[in-house]
Amino acid sequence: MKNIMNRLTTKNIFMLVISFVCMFFLTTASPFYEFNRSVDANTMYTVGKGLLHGLMPYKDLFDNRGPLIYLIHSANAIFSYNSFTFIYVIESLLLFLDLAYINRILAMRLSARTAMFCSFLFIPLAFTSRIFYYGDLPEEYALTFVLILMYSCIQYNWFDMPRRYYIVNGGFVAILFWIKYSLVIPWAIFFIYVGVACLLTKRFKKLFIIIGDALIGYLSVTLPIIILYWATGALKFLFNDYFYLNLTHYHVQNATLSYTLYKLQYPTFGFSHHLVIIRTIYYLLIALFICSVVRYMKESKMHDSNKVLLVLIVFIDILATYEVGGASFSYYLFACEPFLIFYLFELGLLVDKYLYNKKYVIWALSVLALLGIFFTNRNYRTSMYFTKPSQSYQYEYSKIINKSKDKSLLNYRFLDVGLYTYTGTHADNRFFIRNNITYKPMYDSQRDNLHSLKYKFVVTKYRKGWRLWKVDTKFLKEHYTRLRHMRFNNRDHSEGWIDLYVRK
Repeated sequence: MKNIMNRLTTKNIFMLVISFVCMFFLTTASPFYEFNRSVDANTMYTVGKGLLHGLMPYKDLFDNRGPLIYLIHSANAIFSYNSFTFIYVIESLLLFLDLAYINRILAMRLSARTAMFCSFLFIPLAFTSRIFYYGDLPEEYALTFVLILMYSCIQYNWFDMPRRYYIVNGGFVAILFWIKYSLVIPWAIFFIYVGVACLLTKRFKKLFIIIGDALIGYLSVTLPIIILYWATGALKFLFNDYFYLNLTHYHVQNATLSYTLYKLQYPTFGFSHHLVIIRTIYYLLIALFICSVVRYMKESKMHDSNKVLLVLIVFIDILATYEVGGASFSYYLFACEPFLIFYLFELGLLVDKYLYNKKYVIWALSVLALLGIFFTNRNYRTSMYFTKPSQSYQYEYSKIINKSKDKSLLNYRFLDVGLYTYTGTHADNRFFIRNNITYKPMYDSQRDNLHSLKYKFVVTKYRKGWRLWKVDTKFLKEHYTRLRHMRFNNRDHSEGWIDLYVRK
């Protein structure tokens, strides 16, 4: 307790407040938004709520994310059944840790004011609409944990790092592994490097201690999850859906090195590949990034072996994110955002050189940096403070469903759009949505559910090039009445129509 009180410095409290204020506008999980428009967040929340009703992820409710993310959303449902307030609190605390560790790292070589300015600038740079989407990303946990890993590599030599760091990082591996296993790449590099270094330097006792400490951290998270799924008879479903289906059915693509290098030639944030200016800036940013990493390594007082370790973590993680994750969606790259710190370090050197004695200018720049969130992230425009409720299908459809005694709902052939959340209901069939995988049992089950006529309300969604099969359209016309027909607009710029049907 005393240690916690000692850390409640004015600076930390200030950064904590800044984190909650910024995240209030950045994530659609915050109370600023009446409706969370993220289909992924609503899917995770619906599965998480199922746990409170005795329904196990994978076994009773199908989705292909990690089991820990559903437990986190179950905790949110305990605090607030019809909103994402607890998720907002978690995201704000994660942002606070981001700021705290970026500030710690930069303050090692920059002045305190400049380090704070660069820390604030990190927020609009990292949390853009192109990368952050609506928020509530598994990659947010990775961002924070990678920054802590980087700090531990910079602050301590790998051979005399305090044991608690190995335990903590073992816990980080477990948390990320059971949220989204592709996020553990930096720790795979870290532990392999340290293990090989121990063998080469004949630090055998040290190696066993590191393995033991890492296992303590890893098993403290993993064992409760395994026991829970074993005790409920859902363990085989967990391994089948989370591992097997993800590896064989989810975004299966060309993963050769040549293809990865090909993808790295192009901007990955939705810009046209043919714009010469955009591509030139993209290449210049890559060159600047490499130069910034080299400059940081020269300026840093790290042990040479730690410099090698950090460089391996940075560049292998970036390449592997393209290779393993495939960067199929731009938010996958959010896990690589910690490496923006090298750009910030380069900028900080310039600020210290030319503005070191102009503290008011630096503080003014800090305020402008924080206000930058409204330029790089446009989520605030989806708040009811900016749009009319009648323009939101979540508002209109949930209002209609909530008037009925029978709220049974089928979300047909697409991801969860939040109607389970805002009608206060929970899904009661395994394939309650259509996931982004090619999996025949899912398609068959969804159609069986539609044709069973046990659901009073059906929600369908379509856009150009993506419509329901004729057999489904014909069935809906015969047995359901279309109540509303409204437009949707997703963060990935896909636009189309979403319809609400009621059983005749």
